[in-house]
Amino acid sequence: MAFLFGRKTGVGLLCALAALCCVGGTAANGDDALKAKDGDYWVYFGTSTGGTTPDMDEIGVKRSEGIYVGKFDAATGAVADLRLALKANNSGFIATVPEKNLLYFIGSRDRNDGGENVYACKVDPKTGDLTVLNFLKTDGSGACHVSVRPDGKFVAVANYVSGDFVVYKTNADGSLAAQTAKYKGQGSGPNKRRQGQPFGHAAYFAESNGVWRVLMCDLGSDKVYVARLNEETGALEAEPKLPFLQTPAGAGPRHLDFAIAKNGDLVVYVLNELDSTLSVFRPNFEFGNPGVLGVWSTIEPDYRQKLTDEESLVDGEKFTYGNKTAEIFKVALPNGKTIVYGTNRGQNTLVAFDATATLADVPFAADATVAFRLVDRVSTQGKFPRYFMIDPTGRYLIVCNKKTGTSFVFAIDQEDGTLKPTGADAIKIAWAMAGGFVPCAE
Repeated sequence: MAFLFGRKTGVGLLCALAALCCVGGTAANGDDALKAKDGDYWVYFGTSTGGTTPDMDEIGVKRSEGIYVGKFDAATGAVADLRLALKANNSGFIATVPEKNLLYFIGSRDRNDGGENVYACKVDPKTGDLTVLNFLKTDGSGACHVSVRPDGKFVAVANYVSGDFVVYKTNADGSLAAQTAKYKGQGSGPNKRRQGQPFGHAAYFAESNGVWRVLMCDLGSDKVYVARLNEETGALEAEPKLPFLQTPAGAGPRHLDFAIAKNGDLVVYVLNELDSTLSVFRPNFEFGNPGVLGVWSTIEPDYRQKLTDEESLVDGEKFTYGNKTAEIFKVALPNGKTIVYGTNRGQNTLVAFDATATLADVPFAADATVAFRLVDRVSTQGKFPRYFMIDPTGRYLIVCNKKTGTSFVFAIDQEDGTLKPTGADAIKIAWAMAGGFVPCAE
């Protein structure tokens, strides 16, 4: 399998159809406005708790019970006083609104609430405790991702099994008011085992040039759907000239992050789960041009030869792991560089790309090539890194190794974006799957 670099070759690979916050360290993907000062933050970890979840992880970490909270020191990257904040079944993905002390998650509190829901919680900034405000049904099956607009006015949920995306409006106190939209695409992909139908994997709120849109990753159809958000009603309407961004056949778009160029352009970084690649777009919504900048591999060619469609296979006495990408976030460094990070489940690595060139002041010519250089690849120090988050200062990264029940803190070099373990002991939480931050109060 060959991977192409630069806009010119990317256009040949991706079909330019005139169409198409798990919030982590900041309030939402794409938002750099919340760069915080040193201080303490409540850091939250969402977990898987039942069903196929083992009683203990591979190193003996007991099964989780819900959402966990610890105190994060932004000066040192240390996490202390970890405890259960809210008991919940498969609390899965969470999203926070730091400025409003709000946290949203998908899952189930108990048997009486009907299974798959999206919950709104109030954070006590002095204690980190969570109080459930209310919940609504996810109106689908297999809810796997929740995000919230940075101002807290809207929440979006992706339903993996039913392959759709749902938007909710919120009340002034952060509680969920009502479902306002449901969106579903069509189609399938060449991977028979994973792409027989639409599979909704994540949805994000993105604003550019005064227009709010929702970007929705459909792993099944290899598309990122783009819909305009009605500010008054919360309804979604397909972007007229560009209703989706097309990723390579069989790529399986999972999660994304985005940035805004100096001229106001939206730049979208899409992490593709099935073929372990990153697709980069700079769409022009006025002319219906997806603005394909290229496709980059998250793994080396030698490792790619070991890939299998299964999670793992046994070769004699050795385990040869396949690879699936998992999470993506960007960081804007003080020197003006933008670094995009991603995780590889299987290879068990964090990768970092210098994405600065994708944010040039003016759009690229049709035959231009774009620099998107790999600057680092490091071990996550565990197995199956399901999630990572960037702290509000942009100086630390916490990666959650799902299968070994260990999360580790890495320092982000503020000059080049490379990663270095802080050396702190592992944060032991079984099957951690998501995270977020809220400032502590005195």
